[in-house]
Amino acid sequence: MSATFTDENLVTWEAYASGGRFGLATSPKVVFNCLSDPARRPRYVELSGSDEAKAEEMVHEYPEATLRQMLRESRELE
Repeated sequence: MSATFTDENLVTWEAYASGGRFGLATSPKVVFNCLSDPARRPRYVELSGSDEAKAEEMVHEYPEATLRQMLRESRELE
């Protein structure tokens, strides 16, 4: 499941949790996909010391302000 939110520039983003390397639940990422501009590369934040269940919880239960902060701290997906 994903969450949709709008950043400070009124750009719409989708956030979702992704498993770590090889699909394992350790070292998950929260991935941000731009819905307003599909040409923008996805971004991500790696969650150290967490698991995929915690990442899912963050995406669904954290307020939009927290997701916006995570987006500001994110890196472009390679």
